[in-house]
Amino acid sequence: MKRTLSSLVMAAFILTLFPMAALCQGTDITGTWVGKTYVPDQGEDGLTLEIEKEEGEYTVFISDDFGMVPGVEADDASYEDGTLSFNFSIFDGYEDMTVWITLEVEGDQMTGYWETADGSRDSIEMKRK
Repeated sequence: MKRTLSSLVMAAFILTLFPMAALCQGTDITGTWVGKTYVPDQGEDGLTLEIEKEEGEYTVFISDDFGMVPGVEADDASYEDGTLSFNFSIFDGYEDMTVWITLEVEGDQMTGYWETADGSRDSIEMKRK
């Protein structure tokens, strides 16, 4: 009887660890994400992110429907505590500029914003494809 009770208690303890272990592993954000943002003087622009992970490091490729960002590999990509952040450089017709992106991940959706050094900024909405 004692042995059966001990086995049941041990089994219950182990089963409670599995969901906790899954939560500790974090959300898998790899894959293709599509969405939109607004670009001043241009209008609504579609965005596509291709996110890869190798040996714990994320690589993000970004492209847009306007063709201003044709599959550029982002710099400084990181994903911590549900937030994906990265930056990339584009030529705006006059000079190179850096765009910083910060996105909060919730399931199969990301929301956040982009911003530039001159103070331009707008929201971004993405969904997993």
